[in-house]
Amino acid sequence: MKIILSASGHHYVARVSIFLVTVALIVGMVGCDQSASPVEPQYITQVAAGGYHTLGLKSDGTAVAVGDKRYGQCAVRLWRDIIQVAAGCYHTVGLKDDGTVVATGTQSDGQCDVGGWTGIVQVAAGDYHTVGI
Repeated sequence: MKIILSASGHHYVARVSIFLVTVALIVGMVGCDQSASPVEPQYITQVAAGGYHTLGLKSDGTAVAVGDKRYGQCAVRLWRDIIQVAAGCYHTVGLKDDGTVVATGTQSDGQCDVGGWTGIVQVAAGDYHTVGI
């Protein structure tokens, strides 16, 4: 059995095999946003933990997020064709299958200014920055 763990901020997430097994995405994040809607277990291919939110990349190219929503970092409902997700402290980044990047959340240090990025193959998010290669 393969276990993948991601940790950041005030919580952790784990993925066992292809099914997500995590308190964060199944029952909501205790101690963060109590209004977060629970997500039913489903095919999750990647997880990411931000400062106060948790992301899951679903096998259909969409993303789910729970946690602190005050800066818009959980606004991933309309994202499509995503192949990777990354989480910063108060922002979320998604790499699309065409090499472009989407981001949502706080823009305090320009961390969501990814609109012109193309040809990207991997993304990473720090507390207040975003990196693409």
